[in-house]
Amino acid sequence: MNSNPFLSETESSGFPNSQGQASSSGQHEEPPPPYESVVMSTAGIPNAGRSAPQEDAHPSSFDIQVRDPIKHGESTISAYVSYKVCTKTSLHQYRQRQTEVLRRFKDFAWLRDQLQEQNRGIVIPPLPEKSVVQKYQMTNEFIAQRQRALTIFLNRVAAHPALQHSQHLQNFLEMDENSWSIEMARGTQEAARRKPGAFQFLRDFGQSTANMINGKTLDEEEDPDYLKVRDSIVQLETHMAEIHRQAARLVKRQLEHGVSLEEFAGSMAALGKCEKQPPLSMQFERLAEWAGKLAKLSQEQADALSLSFEEPLKEAVRNVRSAKSVTADRSNALAMLQQAKLDLDAKRTRHSKLRGSAGIREDRIAENEREVKEAQARQEAAKVAYETICRRMNEELSRFQQQRAQETSQLLYLFAKSQAQLANDNARMWAQLLPTANGAAQ
Repeated sequence: MNSNPFLSETESSGFPNSQGQASSSGQHEEPPPPYESVVMSTAGIPNAGRSAPQEDAHPSSFDIQVRDPIKHGESTISAYVSYKVCTKTSLHQYRQRQTEVLRRFKDFAWLRDQLQEQNRGIVIPPLPEKSVVQKYQMTNEFIAQRQRALTIFLNRVAAHPALQHSQHLQNFLEMDENSWSIEMARGTQEAARRKPGAFQFLRDFGQSTANMINGKTLDEEEDPDYLKVRDSIVQLETHMAEIHRQAARLVKRQLEHGVSLEEFAGSMAALGKCEKQPPLSMQFERLAEWAGKLAKLSQEQADALSLSFEEPLKEAVRNVRSAKSVTADRSNALAMLQQAKLDLDAKRTRHSKLRGSAGIREDRIAENEREVKEAQARQEAAKVAYETICRRMNEELSRFQQQRAQETSQLLYLFAKSQAQLANDNARMWAQLLPTANGAAQ
């Protein structure tokens, strides 16, 4: 790579108004932005979602919503959820401008697998993790979280300048359920019939081959600037995962604070009923009333914080891991190229020895020549595959970093704003108790 987008980028930190309730002064704050808008906005990103090879396509070329989840089956093991995928698009390759289809999670997973297989070097948007425990529980919260994440996934794919023209994506968004099932079965059968490709071969051959070729590590064969980018992604994953863990702790703490305030309100109300002094009794009742309001405010804030901050951070971690998987594809491709070169050199050396040896039959020499040509073809194919991945990654990682920086900046700004508003609302509500408390003390 000729540039290092991760190291040259200067990011500004600006966090979501995760509040979603009116302030006590009667002035209504704007509600928090939807989870989808926090993690999908591409405003201010040069060429984000553009520069398609045949047709200029802006992110607004698609509007995709995943909605109306329906749970099927009573058995814990076989139960699943179907979603209605509603698409509006202005791309000319689509037969209809609006479509509605039913899909389940395994359909989304199959689509992503196909996109990844055919677009090595491109950061494929991530899917939410498959949680066996949560699947068995199938809570409304789990279904809602997955629904939001699936909406993010499809809109990210549709906004990508290369992926939005994928025939697999079009089939996913357009085909009815029966046609889609046939398409999945056909694709699965074709994949099974195909000979193992370079990446499958490496997984079977062993990771040691991918890391060491002819006594030299792959890093010694790589572009130093790219290695810096790769290491930055590894570090970024660690830091983002830790930030998400701390965000989850913030949400939990906010929920616990609300529960404590609610219990405190109940205790104050009980104390007020026991108090014989009317002014003091009224004071306890007043305090219990406001503590209850603060408890509700705190719990609403925790829910909004989870939706507008913790979930987008989790999405960000998944995105970084998707970028990390692309670097693994590049390492695999380089290992295949180096292995192909070694194989070609070995066959050429053997061919030279055969030609220089007396008494070797011509048919054996001819067979060896064919092996050399086949090895040369494999080496050329491996070279093309590696160079294609490198070319894609030069553009893709820069695009990924710009999008990540923009989304993170927006997220931080909105978080800070929501925390400031929460502190302000808490201060105002407690301040309204001061005159009454002061009067009772006199």
